[in-house]
Amino acid sequence: MEFCLSENENVLVPFQQSSHQQGEIVEVDQNNNQAFKNKASRLKLKQGEVLLLEDQQQEQKTFLVQDSLPGGNHYLYSAVCVDYPTQLLTLYIGAHPSRLEPCWEDMSLWYQVQRQTKVLNIFKHQGITSKYLPEMIASGRILHSGPCKKQTPGGRCDHPLCGTPILVTSPVGEPVSYVVSQDGPLSPEEAVRCCRDCLAALRSAAMANVQHGDICPENIIRVVDEQGSRNNIFYVPISWGRAVLEERDSPAINLQFSSSHALQHGKLCPSSDAESLVYLMLFICGETMQQQDSIESALQWRETSWAKRSIQQQLGEVSALLKAFADYVDSLCGTPYPVDYDIWLKRLSRAVDGVGDRGTSGGGS
Repeated sequence: MEFCLSENENVLVPFQQSSHQQGEIVEVDQNNNQAFKNKASRLKLKQGEVLLLEDQQQEQKTFLVQDSLPGGNHYLYSAVCVDYPTQLLTLYIGAHPSRLEPCWEDMSLWYQVQRQTKVLNIFKHQGITSKYLPEMIASGRILHSGPCKKQTPGGRCDHPLCGTPILVTSPVGEPVSYVVSQDGPLSPEEAVRCCRDCLAALRSAAMANVQHGDICPENIIRVVDEQGSRNNIFYVPISWGRAVLEERDSPAINLQFSSSHALQHGKLCPSSDAESLVYLMLFICGETMQQQDSIESALQWRETSWAKRSIQQQLGEVSALLKAFADYVDSLCGTPYPVDYDIWLKRLSRAVDGVGDRGTSGGGS
């Protein structure tokens, strides 16, 4: 089945090919397609489906769905633009706006698609580019077949697909949660590389006064280029929908990976992302992390672990540099002082590849 996607028309048109000649598109009678109706509230794409997207500049791009991405996220797919079929892209499928209030799962998709689009646009408009940040390729809305009863060009009707958003980004990779579950802990060298790459992304985002707000294993992907050599592996923080742009914004709350300040106050301090990165390092290095069942127990674990320096000790068994980074973050936790990204990127980059940090430009870097 094929779908036509257009931001201006706000309709998704399903098509199928049957006995007609190759390449001919024939519209399906939606009234007799109960299976399509059942999928309306939660669009699930399959390999080979085609999306035609028209952006705000009325430029059209066609994307071919390749597969769902690892990790079990039903809204996340790999795809290629038919004009550039060698570049694999990430495709986010949102939820219909009318369902956001009654369903928290759909609200989480709003963060993944609409709000992440806003954040990535901020990076783009401020000229902030980085190998370690996702790049927005296109965005639009899913459109439906048949008559659309929307009152305004930018509005939506009561059709369950009308106005459902889509976001296309680059690059594509595997979440480190999936990598660890399949292959076990990362090597010390790869752990240091992951830390460096994530810090590079956080520094670039800080140039736009943006904090990620949801650093966790599911939101860091490992990217391997076409050659697949070890030196061409890098890590990218994705899912910027919970990013903190201003004081009133609230980060995601994760009992395992949120900073102490986020758990206690529902806000980020300047070092919150770096603190979450330390917990991420514990996870990818295979160190034991006690499961938490409440904010109180999570805060207690953090307080005890930092006080006893058990976090530093565990990371020290993997890398002296990661232990030193944890010590540095410990000195900043809960304070108004910003992270000195430059000095730590230099130290980590020397350990990774013997040079200063690279891959970041724009926004004054």
